[in-house]
Amino acid sequence: MMTMGLTAACSTGSSDNNDGTAVIATATSATGAASATTENAAAATNTSTVKVETTSAKPAATKQADYPFLVGSSDASTYDNIADMVEDVNQAVVTVINKQTFAGFGQSSSELQPAGSGTGFIVSDDGYIITNNHVVEGSDSLSVLFVDGTEVDATLVGTDAITDIAVIKIDQRVPATVEIGDSSTLRVGEDIVAIGSALGEYTNTVTQGIVSGLGRSLDSQGGAGMENMIQHDAPINPGNSGGPLLNMQGQVVGVNTAVVRQAEPGVTAEGLGFAIPSNTVKDIASQLIENGQVVRPFLGISYQLINPQIAAAQNLPVDHGAFIADVVAGGPAATAGVQANDIVTAIDGQEISQTTSLQDILFQHKPGDTVELTIARGTTGETVTVQVTLGTRPADQ
Repeated sequence: MMTMGLTAACSTGSSDNNDGTAVIATATSATGAASATTENAAAATNTSTVKVETTSAKPAATKQADYPFLVGSSDASTYDNIADMVEDVNQAVVTVINKQTFAGFGQSSSELQPAGSGTGFIVSDDGYIITNNHVVEGSDSLSVLFVDGTEVDATLVGTDAITDIAVIKIDQRVPATVEIGDSSTLRVGEDIVAIGSALGEYTNTVTQGIVSGLGRSLDSQGGAGMENMIQHDAPINPGNSGGPLLNMQGQVVGVNTAVVRQAEPGVTAEGLGFAIPSNTVKDIASQLIENGQVVRPFLGISYQLINPQIAAAQNLPVDHGAFIADVVAGGPAATAGVQANDIVTAIDGQEISQTTSLQDILFQHKPGDTVELTIARGTTGETVTVQVTLGTRPADQ
C-alpha cells in the first residue's frame, strides 16, 4: 500500500511531514493557532486501510423540498462560459474568519485576534452559510468577509467533525445565495469550478478542472474516515477549505476539504483534490440547522470497503461490500450474531459499493430502526441474512 500525503486545504502555518506518513492539509489558510482535525493524519484513497464506522449521507437524488433552508431549484441550465457563471454565484461565496482569544508577545491580557480563515457559501436568504468544521474549530468568535470587502459577525449553528461540515449564520440581508445541486448525477470527466480564499489573502479565487474520480475514501490514523468523496483536479490551496465545488449549472456539487501534496517522501502528487458530495452536505446541514448536532445510527463494527481489486488480491468470496475487521462487544452487530471476517454486501437489499457505501445506506436510517444485513460469512463464504436493531453512535466512536 502506498501512503499518500493528503493535505487538507488548510492552514498556511501547517507543516508537511516527511516521515512517510500522509499529510492531510485541510484547506483553511490559518495565520496561526487554528489547526485542522485531519492534520498529519495517515490517509489513502481506496486502499486496504481499516476504518472505524462513520456515517456520511445517501448519494441518491433528493428533493429540494426536503431541505426548507435552501434556496429554490433553478432550471439548471448550463452556462456558456465560466465567467458568466462566476459572475452569478461569486457574491454568495465568503471568506470565513476564525477568531480566538490569546495574548500576543509582550501583552499582559488576552485579546480576540484572527487565528485562521477559510471559505464558505451562503445557501439561504436566512443567512445560513456552509463551510468546513476545521475552518471554525476552536473559534471564540466568527466573522465573514463578502466579496466587496464588507465584514460582518457570524454565529456558529453546529459542526460535525466526522464529515467536516459546519453551518454558521449571519443576521442581516445576504448579498446572494447559491443553489446546492445533486452530486449523484456527477460523471467522471465533467467540468467543475472551485472558488475559495487562496492563502487567506486572494479572496474568491476561481480555478477550473474536471471530476477525476468518484466514490473515493479518505482514512485517518484516528479511525474516522470519509467515504464517497469527489476527486478533482481544480487547483485548491490553503484557504480553499469550505469553499464550493460547482458544476457548469452554477450549482454546488461539493465542498472542498482536502488535497494530496505528496504520495510518499520525495514523491510529489499533483491535481488530487477532494470534496464532500453535496448530497452529504445537504443531509448533514439539515440536521445541524434543526438540532445543532448530528445523531447517527450505530452498527458497532470496524470495517474496510472492498472492491474487485482488493477482493482478487485477498481471494475474497465477493468483490464488493464492507469487510468486518472487528465487532464492538455488546454492540448491535455483535448482539445480532455478526462476526469478524464477515462481509456485509447489502443493507435492506441495497448493495454496498464504492459509490454507495455502508455509511451512505446507514444514514438513511435512524437509531432504533431494524435493518436486514446480507452477509457473506467469512468462515464458509455462504450467504446469510441477519436482523440488526441500530443503536445510537457514541460520541467517542
